[in-house]
Amino acid sequence: MGFDSRDVTPELTKAVVHLVSEIRSYKRVEKATIRVLKQKVPESTVRRLAQQVGLELAELEESPQRADGKEVIVPEIAVASCDGGRIRTREPGRGRGVHLSGESGWKETKNASFERMCPHPEQPENEDPCPLLPTTFRTSERVANIAEKPVPQVEEPEQTGEDRVVYKGPERILRTAVSSMASSAEFGRMMKREADRRRFDEAPKRAFIGDGLNWNWSVWKKYFPTYVPILDFIHAIQYVFQAAMAMHAEESDGWKTYVKFITLCWSGEVALVIEELRGYCEKQGLLLEQKLPDDDPHKPLQDAIRYLSNNQSRMDYPRYRRDGLPVSSAPMESLIKQINFRVKGTEMFWDNPVGAEAILHLRAAALSEDERLDDYLSHRPGHPFVRRTTQPTTAA
Repeated sequence: MGFDSRDVTPELTKAVVHLVSEIRSYKRVEKATIRVLKQKVPESTVRRLAQQVGLELAELEESPQRADGKEVIVPEIAVASCDGGRIRTREPGRGRGVHLSGESGWKETKNASFERMCPHPEQPENEDPCPLLPTTFRTSERVANIAEKPVPQVEEPEQTGEDRVVYKGPERILRTAVSSMASSAEFGRMMKREADRRRFDEAPKRAFIGDGLNWNWSVWKKYFPTYVPILDFIHAIQYVFQAAMAMHAEESDGWKTYVKFITLCWSGEVALVIEELRGYCEKQGLLLEQKLPDDDPHKPLQDAIRYLSNNQSRMDYPRYRRDGLPVSSAPMESLIKQINFRVKGTEMFWDNPVGAEAILHLRAAALSEDERLDDYLSHRPGHPFVRRTTQPTTAA
């Protein structure tokens, strides 16, 4: 059947768009329509539908209110997070095939998570629910995985179930997502609109979690200044671990220093870590303002001092835990991986920017837990038998 966009019924459109939001290529979606829907929807039609619906969803981002009219519940705890990703794009206007130029190649995506949360049932009032460093953050295999470094060969005491320290932060009720190729300034406005639609500013407790990227905190400062700014503890681990290991020739000594430093960070004593790192550098005759190459063994020390100093005001973790706020953007990191599953891969190139923008909006809507993609497709305006105006797009 030679379906094109004018011949696709609303129900078939709905099915194809759901498939294209989850399956990694348009060609595979074509095959899936044969096996799942028992009729072939050609790759070219799949591509057109993805672009049409994706860009329609992008237009909906401009609205200050939910398009479906559903009632929105004010969160007890509202948490906004953002981070960047990377996708490969091809030169605009050149059609299918790999066309690279100065305007193409690897491009940054902007991604944001909005979580409605509630306090953990075991959260004590006005008390730190977990003053001790959680076991997972002093387990060498786990920490090395976080830092993306080899596992240090160190002796660790065996941990029984009773010995393990587990941090139980607030619980997520519902998450929505936003993803785009937009600039950081425009993406900040997109984040603000999503927060307004979710009534986040009305929440009694609000937090904004990010890593050390400057654009994250520019967005916070301009659009979320009433939210408590929190540096993701996981990112702090990366810098502290690499610095501690760089201070010692023996891995066992470096590991002991890491555990000491990260325990201080968990306890809110970041200033002591910075002081000790600076003292070590002075003894080594290392000038902090000196620019070191990436392969210099002292580079992790410089990086850690800079990172911790720049973010010290956002590292009062005991206070955040007492207030029932999260201290990690792990859900944000998970969201990035889920978005990347659809848009990033070997031999996967996107039109820059139309094709990439459309699929990012589709994927974010599919990952949102408020059924926004299904709701939109169920009440999508327009005439299914009239071809919509489209621009050619190509993607893997």
